[in-house]
Amino acid sequence: MYKDVGGTSEVIQGLQCHIPPVGKVYDYMRDQLIDSRIIQRSPKKSEQRWERQGLIDGYAAMRAEELRLQRNNPEYFDPELELYRQEQWERRLFGVWFMNNGTPTYITGLHWFYLNWWSIDIGYPSYREPDREFFYFLEYVTHDPDSLGMIEVTKRRFGKTYRAGVYAFDLPSRSKNKVAGIQSKTREDAKKVFSKAVIAPFKKLPDFFRPVYDESKGITPTSELRFYKTTKKGSRSLEDILKPELESEINYRAADQFAYDGSKLHRYIGDEVGKTIEVDVFERHLVNRFTSENDGMFVGKHLLTTTVEEMESGGAAFKKLWSDSDQSVRNANNRTKSGLYRFFCPAYKTLYFDEFGMPDVERAKEFFLNERKALESDTRALSSYIRKNPFTIEEAFRVDGDKCLFDAMKLNIQLDKTQWMDNLYTNGDLIWRNGVRDSAVDFVENKDGRFKFRIVLDAAEANLVRSSGNQKVPLNSTKYVIGVDPFDHNITEDSRRSNGSIYVLRKYDSLRPDESFDFVVEYVHRPPTAAMFYEDVLMCCHYFGCEALIENNKIGITHYFNDRNATAFLMTLPGSSNIGIAGTQKSHQQAAELFENYIHNHFDKIFFKELIKELLEFDINNTTKFDAVMAAGYALIADTVKVHRQSQATTEVSTLFRKRQIRI
Repeated sequence: MYKDVGGTSEVIQGLQCHIPPVGKVYDYMRDQLIDSRIIQRSPKKSEQRWERQGLIDGYAAMRAEELRLQRNNPEYFDPELELYRQEQWERRLFGVWFMNNGTPTYITGLHWFYLNWWSIDIGYPSYREPDREFFYFLEYVTHDPDSLGMIEVTKRRFGKTYRAGVYAFDLPSRSKNKVAGIQSKTREDAKKVFSKAVIAPFKKLPDFFRPVYDESKGITPTSELRFYKTTKKGSRSLEDILKPELESEINYRAADQFAYDGSKLHRYIGDEVGKTIEVDVFERHLVNRFTSENDGMFVGKHLLTTTVEEMESGGAAFKKLWSDSDQSVRNANNRTKSGLYRFFCPAYKTLYFDEFGMPDVERAKEFFLNERKALESDTRALSSYIRKNPFTIEEAFRVDGDKCLFDAMKLNIQLDKTQWMDNLYTNGDLIWRNGVRDSAVDFVENKDGRFKFRIVLDAAEANLVRSSGNQKVPLNSTKYVIGVDPFDHNITEDSRRSNGSIYVLRKYDSLRPDESFDFVVEYVHRPPTAAMFYEDVLMCCHYFGCEALIENNKIGITHYFNDRNATAFLMTLPGSSNIGIAGTQKSHQQAAELFENYIHNHFDKIFFKELIKELLEFDINNTTKFDAVMAAGYALIADTVKVHRQSQATTEVSTLFRKRQIRI
């Protein structure tokens, strides 16, 4: 798969997997191609498909006779059995070809071993085309020196645990001094994986694939499978005496971050990493990767599998791990950040199959779409269903509708939409023209800029500010309003340094409804100093010529604007004598209610992914980690003030100035 051996190739999720020439397999130990018989169930095309081949007829009797003769001559072997065993081992190591509906089809050695000998809960696995792609991908990463392994995301009950089990078993059961480790959501879950997906299939293997193992604690290991000869008194079977002692093992540990710290693992299985809540799986991976890395080289391979669950139930950490495993994004050492590659199987390739193992994609899509349509009236249930049966990786990472405060379906629809849209905004910075403070502000494009602008004002509309005495007064507040959530120097509950956030809301214009009531600027950033953030807020107010509603729990920004004679840019809400808005449960509730209405009517006007993602995960009882939502929510609160002011048209201008509620 990894090495080009002169055959064809197939690109699977970004990896060019090389396939040997038809009728040949690649012996990676001797670095050469060898002939391989193409398995053909029938000469008729319509009858050509995968069919499991068990032991040859009479195997048990022939093996018993072979063992009887070996008692007197340990070097004896039955020639027919030896040829059969050699063929089975070559297929396990190098793969095999079989005819499938008239097409010669290559499957990897591990895939063949899985299909032919790895017993699962319903018997033996059926051939499935998505499994072929999975094992191609797995074979590639296993031989790629720049890969630590892979992450697999798929829907529930599609055999991922058994595939992981056979991968954990394979290397330690055929090599000396190799160790495989397993972790899952909990220690008990890891034990279930070990028992169900490793021990149960192992006990049903034919003798030539079942190494001698330590039976001192019983014939069914419960904590580890050690490929050592049993230390016991009395006679042992000739079969055990003749078999080599591999001194390898397979074990499992608790979900703890440091459970394998200091160990050396040649295979590692991370089961249900997206559903693990006992530990941060991203942080655990930072520990575990060094169990399989030595002097900068990967000496082991990891297979992480999951169905993604709610972000607050482990998925958030897993999502970061997934993001760091994009095989199309590599560093100068040709590695991803995590060392892993990622593999996603959509739900519509896992439901219906023909007799040749090919998925009926259109039929499956129709089924899932019908189910989705039936849930259209319950958007929360619909969002949850889509998440559990995803067509895309974006759908797999949806926030469960039952957990979202807002309409998760609409938010997820918009998030999916923005994932595929280009040029949603322009990154850049705001600067004082010619470096002269308090003059005019210009927007300058910069791919690493702090601001994201959906609209850039023309010269006639920007910087609509006038001087009133020594004060700067905004003149464009009928068109724009800004919400600001300043940062302070405290560490949040999730050990994160909070960001400063700014959102500019373009107000509703009845003459141009399609170009109004949308968020046009996003700023979610933490500059080195608070003063730098305050300056960014001031320049944003100046550029748009409008007021900003700030959270006034952090008073530094108010003092900064006072010192710059820019207090008129800071909004004071009706009925309040203080600038800004207090960050209280009451104001959080008000922002949430306004957002609920905004999302219901205008969700398709939110194009900032950061804001959509925070809205999906928003927890009104823990707002400290939702900087974007709070700033945008304050902008919505500020926008409601216009209704109050319009009803006060006869108010004296001097009164408005005293309250710093300036409208010109």
